[in-house]
Amino acid sequence: MKALDRLAKLDRLTSLDAGFLALETPLTPMHVGSVSYLAQGPLRDQAGRVRIDELRRLVEERLELAPRFRQRPVAAPFGAGRPVWVDDPAFDVTDHVTEVVLPPPGSEHQLMQLCAELMMKPLERSRPLWELSVVDGFSGGKVVLVEKVHHVMMDGISGVDVAMLLTDGSPEAEHPKTRRHRALSPPGAPTLLVSGLADELGVPLATLGAPVRAGRLVATTLRHPSRAPAILRELEAVGRGTLSLLQRGTIAPRSPVNQPVGDRRLFLHTEHPITGVRAIAETFGCTLNDVVLAAVTGGLRRLLIRNETDAEARFQVAVPVSTRAAGDHTTLGNRVSLFLAPLPVSLSNPLAQLEAVRQMTRSRKQSGQASALAALLAASDSWPTPVVNALAHLTHYQPFANAVVTNVPGPVTTRYLLGSRIERIAPLAPLARNLDLSIGILSYDGEVSFGCYSDAEACPDLQLVAEGLQANLAALEALAQESRAPSS
Repeated sequence: MKALDRLAKLDRLTSLDAGFLALETPLTPMHVGSVSYLAQGPLRDQAGRVRIDELRRLVEERLELAPRFRQRPVAAPFGAGRPVWVDDPAFDVTDHVTEVVLPPPGSEHQLMQLCAELMMKPLERSRPLWELSVVDGFSGGKVVLVEKVHHVMMDGISGVDVAMLLTDGSPEAEHPKTRRHRALSPPGAPTLLVSGLADELGVPLATLGAPVRAGRLVATTLRHPSRAPAILRELEAVGRGTLSLLQRGTIAPRSPVNQPVGDRRLFLHTEHPITGVRAIAETFGCTLNDVVLAAVTGGLRRLLIRNETDAEARFQVAVPVSTRAAGDHTTLGNRVSLFLAPLPVSLSNPLAQLEAVRQMTRSRKQSGQASALAALLAASDSWPTPVVNALAHLTHYQPFANAVVTNVPGPVTTRYLLGSRIERIAPLAPLARNLDLSIGILSYDGEVSFGCYSDAEACPDLQLVAEGLQANLAALEALAQESRAPSS
């Protein structure tokens, strides 16, 4: 009985989480990242050195609130079943919180180059899959934190909330003592094998049980007629989304940023006041997400023109969306779906681009694409592991998107680490084999940050993207001001 209890208590990865492990190759590390700039004063001791030991102690204390950061995924022998999370008995915070010093002069270009190099290095699978690099030597004396967390552990929403566990809302915040984590002995190979085989053997049972679940759904609807409209709307959205995804128009034309990735990356970021983004959204009756997608459209248009690509052609991006319920933000793992967004790069007028984006996002919401994909991802937990892994590998050859654009709301107020104010946070999203460009968008403390990450050979003109999106935002902000100005 104890053996069965232990099997039942194993914390198994979802198929989506396991897919991110299978998707990883030496050229496509699957970790998400961020770059944070901190005021230097409180983070340094009297000799001017970074208080790395105190930072490590703080991180180790706060990790008691997120035990997953002490765990690593372990596969069963012969790859039976999805991997399970196990405590790392050899966990050492010094393996994960490290210090890097930029050589003089410590320029912005050097820092961006270092960030790209750190992000290109895969995380060590024998340890919990995260790293925090403390970068010293940056011009002006600021301390920079470069965070890497494997996508198997979290998505963008949970990543922001978990990162906030390490920070405080004021520089004088107290650090409450937490209960010391007690590592459990990792399960042995026989336990993993039996559990993995049970996971695989559960597949046909789960599949055969689908009609039973459908019958229960019908019975629930009959017992509670008030739920029927919501259930029917959900089923109808999934059906519409499935039909939308199967249309020929979902295939994206190939572009210069859809070449096989190499082993070098580029990274840069640019910020814009969120007040300006809000003013644009309010003036022209759209969402903040519409505004940032219109800004990205301007950047991508410049990139395509520089590469002598027909700007009249379609350019389609994958936009992840959270499927988390309210109050579920700090639960680790991935709770995401996505929709495909054709951006109006053929239009040269920023306001026309914004209107086209507004209409497109409304159409995509009505199409049910995200609902259909979410249902598919939920069903994949009942699929055999080899099928899930094969589909994950096929993602490297996907024909649906030319780039990835993620938008995650971050903290609206200032955060502090060991008393030091976090001044800026720039996000970073990974690439796939035929996706050479990602643009991560994160709001924090009155700023919207655009983190642009690319393959160095296929997409070397990141500065054009940054300049183009800022030009669009400036043009739209000026139009919004004109629109609100009282007529004489």
